Amino acid sequence: MGLNAITTSVVAWQGYRHKDIGVLVYYDSSKTSMLPIRAASVADPNYETKTCGLYGCNASQHRTLFVKNKFGYLFFMTKYQGKNAKLKDKMIITGYYKIGSIADVQKAHMRYVEDNSCYCEKICYALKASVNEKGESDAVFLSDEDAYVLNDAALKMLGIEKKITKATKVKLDEDITKKLLKKFEGKENKIADYISQTQANSD
Repeated sequence: MGLNAITTSVVAWQGYRHKDIGVLVYYDSSKTSMLPIRAASVADPNYETKTCGLYGCNASQHRTLFVKNKFGYLFFMTKYQGKNAKLKDKMIITGYYKIGSIADVQKAHMRYVEDNSCYCEKICYALKASVNEKGESDAVFLSDEDAYVLNDAALKMLGIEKKITKATKVKLDEDITKKLLKKFEGKENKIADYISQTQANSD
């Protein structure tokens, strides 16, 4: 058995009440796609299931703190490595989840995941995007052209003073979270394209 044995239905999801605050996290992106999809070597963001942490133990302590502090939004950024030459090596924010459910996936990881580093933790949370009143998932990912480029002004707005690394986690208060969500307004959700291109990705 392996990762394919884990589905959103094999874990016990529970409702999640949160504050309107967020966290910005980094992921490695693909070199073979125009869209800033995740690299083949990483599990998250898993837009196929609208989850984070379901298929791997990486950053389990950060997800525990996410839940403990009742963060509501998980934003994703990457250093663009794809085929759009204008964006090459630029840091961009590509998408977000509004979290609606959480689950303890430690037992699933112990059973199905080879790198089950959460075995020494008390709990390992997976996060799942909520579903809005229209029946649509609150998981949004933008095209490479619509992604929010983190220029000097954007970095200042987000309060980022240090160099962004793979380990960077940026806590966002309610005001900044609202400002960041506005960057997504009026832009087309390309999550279906992210899914199809990820399935075709050959990194």
